[in-house]
Amino acid sequence: MKTKILFSVFFAIFLAQWGCTEPYEIETVEFESVLVVESTITDELKPQIVKLSKTSTLENPAILYEKNATVAVNSSNGNNFGFSWNNEKNYYVSDLPFKAEPNVSYTLNIITQDGKHYKSSVVNLPPKVEMNEVYPERIDDPTAEKDGVQVLVNTEDPTGNAKYFRYEYEETYKIVAPNPSPYFAEIINHDPMAGTYEIVLTPREPEEICYSTEYSTGIVQTSTTELNENRVFRFPVKYMDKTDAKFQTRYSILVRQYVQSVEAFTFYKIVKELGSVESLLSQSQPGYVAGNMVSEANPNEKVLGFFEASSMTKKRIYFNYEDVGLEKPPYFIDCEVLTLDYNDATVLDNDLDERAALYQLLTYDDYQVIGANSRLIYRIVQPQCSVCTYFSSNVRPDFWED
Repeated sequence: MKTKILFSVFFAIFLAQWGCTEPYEIETVEFESVLVVESTITDELKPQIVKLSKTSTLENPAILYEKNATVAVNSSNGNNFGFSWNNEKNYYVSDLPFKAEPNVSYTLNIITQDGKHYKSSVVNLPPKVEMNEVYPERIDDPTAEKDGVQVLVNTEDPTGNAKYFRYEYEETYKIVAPNPSPYFAEIINHDPMAGTYEIVLTPREPEEICYSTEYSTGIVQTSTTELNENRVFRFPVKYMDKTDAKFQTRYSILVRQYVQSVEAFTFYKIVKELGSVESLLSQSQPGYVAGNMVSEANPNEKVLGFFEASSMTKKRIYFNYEDVGLEKPPYFIDCEVLTLDYNDATVLDNDLDERAALYQLLTYDDYQVIGANSRLIYRIVQPQCSVCTYFSSNVRPDFWED
């Protein structure tokens, strides 16, 4: 693949560097709407994905999804796989699950809603290479300003056929609310003039255990072309600071390894060097990288993106903070338990009007009651500290292991 880099699509002028104290806003001087394509089909039998969008200006960096396109992947053995737009995910999903197979070539074909035809170059599936190890390791490196945990990967291909690798990961972590609430609290009979109300507490099963999943962003890749041995050794995939609340209780990471062609590796390497931190879909970066997509009507038309076939392997590991020699990290927020007296309804004692504060926090700030007594003294706390479903899910993933 011949990769071209055309710079200076955008530029910024900073008058401050000329001694001016007034900042100058970044603006797009010349803008060209370009189709953005991002798709990797793998040898895993599943619904495959194609992401389409249009470039955006520096002033309006929102993703401009390209909907209503006709999308298909054609194979050299005669199969044709159609794709449909998914409104929830904002990308195209194959109508039927399929997988890329060895010794079969694939082409991506796109017809946009304005009738333009685009086609990829022919791609083939690289050889499959299993990951040997995925493991966490304690790291304390003041020079790199790192003090926490590094997730590392070891991979070896004795055949020497696979030399280019890209990595993605999914993090799933268990959350235990530190101050679970055994009540639903409801305020009734509120009299604003008198400043009175009643709090009705209904027992409930505390929602204290949840699970959250986050997906990697950015481009993480490596190659073995400059090494004496054809192996990836101690390659860092994910770093977490020792104060990261994700492994406060239990943490899991699923690492996916993609074997790439040299063309795909080179394309993503240049995109990363140009400053992409999330994905190709966030394209307001200063530069253009020609991938393997072209316009059939106008070969000179710019198309940003790449269609690739990649063999994929994955491994999941679990660990707790004790496993890597760390102290328990703090919770996601600082949980402060407040004790408020409903009978304290004045500020004449140079103290807070606790009745008014109690109403405010329960009604507008979603504070939760975690304790109460017959003298109408209530213990309350922020919702994130009490009901984990406030920001997570209490559905246990099928794969989860304690």
